[in-house]
Amino acid sequence: MNIAFYPYWAAKTLLSLINVIYIMVITTFIYDQTGSVLYAALFPFIQMSARIVAGFTAPLLVNRFAFSRLMVSIPLAKTLMITGIAIAFTDLTAHIPLLLVGIAILSFLDGWESPLINTLTPRLVQGEDLVKANSFLSFSTQTVTIIGYAMTGFIVMYWGASQTFWAAATLSWVVLILMITISSLTRDIQEKVQNSTSRWDVLREGWLILWKNRSLRLITFMDMVEGLAGSIWIGAITLAFVKEALGQEEGWWGLINSSYSAGTILGGILAIALATRIQKHLISSMALGSLLFSLLTIAYGLNSLPWLALVLCALMGPAYQIRDVAQQTAFQSSVPVESLSKVYAVHGIVLSAAMSISTVIFGLIADQMGVRLVYLIGGALFMVSSLCSFRLNRIKAK
Repeated sequence: MNIAFYPYWAAKTLLSLINVIYIMVITTFIYDQTGSVLYAALFPFIQMSARIVAGFTAPLLVNRFAFSRLMVSIPLAKTLMITGIAIAFTDLTAHIPLLLVGIAILSFLDGWESPLINTLTPRLVQGEDLVKANSFLSFSTQTVTIIGYAMTGFIVMYWGASQTFWAAATLSWVVLILMITISSLTRDIQEKVQNSTSRWDVLREGWLILWKNRSLRLITFMDMVEGLAGSIWIGAITLAFVKEALGQEEGWWGLINSSYSAGTILGGILAIALATRIQKHLISSMALGSLLFSLLTIAYGLNSLPWLALVLCALMGPAYQIRDVAQQTAFQSSVPVESLSKVYAVHGIVLSAAMSISTVIFGLIADQMGVRLVYLIGGALFMVSSLCSFRLNRIKAK
């Protein structure tokens, strides 16, 4: 692998941890200070909205500035913003609207950074190593996310929100140093800046590539369907299922999450071990992973035994990881690397919109028709994604 992959691996892993700390601290802080669920709910809403807007404008940025420059300037802006919030954290207690403005700016920068970060994988790794690289990245980011969510709540409890947020600010400086290192190691693979193209052509370029490329269009549709289905695992729905379907108390909610987390870590190890096989059978791996996840989700929705629910959640982890690694690799392999950041920006818009809508829809279904139906619908959506894999296989064959 390219030597620059290793600082990139560290940077992407740390970014996942920073995101967890940031979300946990801000959500806890806002709710504790205001006692308002509405204010706390504004945080993820503002995050998602800012990222969608950033996704629309990201192609203009990529077209205007050199990739190596963006890899440093955007993380620098984010780091300064996070550090500024950390410094003013105590003063923001009485100015929640001002804090939300800061969150909007930070989320907008996230929306610019995300497609650039995702583009780096196929830039640094090619051929048979791409699946292995995606497996390593998926395993490390999933692991630190799980550990982060498990530990941050306790850290906030003992250190306080302000001190915990400083941990995110410190890690942001580490990420910035890593991104500067990556930029210096990859100057020879950056594409040239294109200033002659009109803004309208730049904005629609990613959408046109997505629409005209049949494989890419189908993979994005599969991701969108799975994004819709993924909302069944939000905390409120999982808790409702534990109480209504399994007849257990909140403690089992934590056990369900822990079981799925253990399965995800196991799945990451399995994906690394099977990287060569997955690379040779990308579409089959996507289909098998989606199909298994679909069947396990349906079985989970129909189940009433708490211990069996733990087993099913543990088994979902490997199925999800294999599907995710194969699908990510297939997506990256379907786009020329110089256009990938623009396509990733469009891809992010589609997925963010789908998840925002599905969260509301599944919440209404759980309230009106019962939480079991939510998981059955989710399982059916994953089944649709699996069937799309067979269609993709025929397209690739042609």
